[in-house]
Amino acid sequence: MSEEYGKEICMKKFLEKLARSCTLVKQACRKTLKSRIVRSKWTWFILIVVVALIVVSAISREKKKAREFITLKVKKQTLVISVLEGGNLQALTFQKIVNEVPGTRNILYVVSEGTEITAADVKEGKVLVQLDSKDIDDQLQQQEITVENSWSNFLNAQENLSIQKKQNESDIRQAELTIRFAQMDLEKYLGKTLATQLIEGKTRNFASLVSSSELAGEALNKKREIDAGMDLSREEVARSQDTVDWSEKLASKGYVTKSELEADKLALQQKKVSQEKTGLNAQLFLNYDFPKQVEKLYSDYIEAIANLERVQVKCQSKIVQNEASIKSYRATYMRHRNHLQELKKRLNNCMIRATQTGFVTYATSSNPWRSDNPIQPGTTVRLYQELLNLPDFNSMGVEVKIHESAVEKIKPDLKARIRVDAFPKENFTGTVKRIALMPDPTLKWLNPDINLYVAKIALDKISPLLKPGMSAQVEIVVDELHNVIAIPLAAISLRGAKPTCTVLRGRTLETRELILGQSNDEMVEVKSGLKEGEILVMTAESRSSGKKEEDSAAGETGITPAPKEQSGASSESSSPAQPAATSGTNGQTSEKSQSILRETPAPGEQSGEQPAEQRSSRPRRTNASRNNSVQ
Repeated sequence: MSEEYGKEICMKKFLEKLARSCTLVKQACRKTLKSRIVRSKWTWFILIVVVALIVVSAISREKKKAREFITLKVKKQTLVISVLEGGNLQALTFQKIVNEVPGTRNILYVVSEGTEITAADVKEGKVLVQLDSKDIDDQLQQQEITVENSWSNFLNAQENLSIQKKQNESDIRQAELTIRFAQMDLEKYLGKTLATQLIEGKTRNFASLVSSSELAGEALNKKREIDAGMDLSREEVARSQDTVDWSEKLASKGYVTKSELEADKLALQQKKVSQEKTGLNAQLFLNYDFPKQVEKLYSDYIEAIANLERVQVKCQSKIVQNEASIKSYRATYMRHRNHLQELKKRLNNCMIRATQTGFVTYATSSNPWRSDNPIQPGTTVRLYQELLNLPDFNSMGVEVKIHESAVEKIKPDLKARIRVDAFPKENFTGTVKRIALMPDPTLKWLNPDINLYVAKIALDKISPLLKPGMSAQVEIVVDELHNVIAIPLAAISLRGAKPTCTVLRGRTLETRELILGQSNDEMVEVKSGLKEGEILVMTAESRSSGKKEEDSAAGETGITPAPKEQSGASSESSSPAQPAATSGTNGQTSEKSQSILRETPAPGEQSGEQPAEQRSSRPRRTNASRNNSVQ
């Protein structure tokens, strides 16, 4: 229903009162006035003036009531649920240029802020920042000498390894020859058969080998010589004995002299001594010399084998030592070379060049109050300190801070409507790309009681009109409720901490308790309590009838009604269900948010049912405060 419907009701009441007034005047005239007076012209003039005054007074009173009596027909509609926040345009992707040189460095040169880096600058390698590198130059020269020395030591170790390998081969061959010669000496002395048996461990009784039929070599020759000597000495003794016997016989007959006999006896004695000596030598050979020589040769063979093993182990040990030296020298060389490369990299990092297009912005420009040392020549910077930013304007978007009361509604890929303050007639759309998992530490540091989460909204279409830093209002569409009953927030009052509204039934006003659902800045979903087609009353008079109950409910719920307007116009803003406008981010009134909300017509404004005075007098608010009051 519109304002005309209210005027029609008031006019009916006025006509009924006018009819009753005329009836009363007519009756009075009949009873009190005489026909003479009735026929007088002045009398009729006075009556007409009185009736006119009564009519004008009644019409003025009815018009005043009509102005305060505003109605709205309840109907189903589409309700858009959204979160409205303010933010600034910025490039969502950008290149951060940081100091990658260890230690502290002084800035010698820095490109001017706002300089545009073109593709030609990137190709030429335009210098953005130059840092002091004198100490790095000195270290670089000294490190080059160190690298050359370590490389020489590494090559020397490799040559030593090659020499050691050849020496090892020679030593091993010599040890193997010693074994072979020891085996040949054993075979030479005992013969190959007995030597093989001895090497294989088939016998260990060296003295018994002399009587073996397989004895050969020098031992056999020695044994035969001893046996021959024994036989010869026995033969000589026998001959000497025969000589002595014949000499004795001849001496007894006087054929030989006594001296000749004594000489033969002496020769016999010498032969016997020689025989004994030969027998003793034979015993010494068999009992001592032969076993000793065999054991010595066998021991030489075993020792040669052990020496080969020792030589092999020593050679392997020397190889390992040389290889370890090579690894050590190589590691030393690599360490010095890596350090040299690191110094070259540091020297190269002292000259920071452009690698992508964009506009240069200083890292300290965004937070100048947090920086004691602005980016300029002479400033000292530390390792990994952010110096410059090169935003990519092909990825423009808006960064907004969402209050914790609404952050659970915001999800990636939600659509958003964007209004840039610099271009109020232009409408932009975007998509939520990401939302932070942790609150923004900047505002958390300023006020620990405020938790705001940074959300990134990417523009669907990039416009050349947009520049970084422009203020923008973002309305993130959370949900769209179709075919639901929705009424203005201004029509809701609180009674006993329960939301209520006033409904016109015929000529009577009825208060209804409501069950509310989701809401936006203007409208709220009614789940129960209203039906489609009913007349909803939105007047200051209807709300003032329950002012005492609202004040008590406000005291119980902690909701303070807004003060009435001083102009005497509609006091719709005094409803306890709609507190004063507050920002959803920092608790302060957002003029940018109000400007967009005022430009968005309310349902009553679209149908022409609500005066402009009442629309402008109602304060705006963000979704965070609205949700708290409705829920």
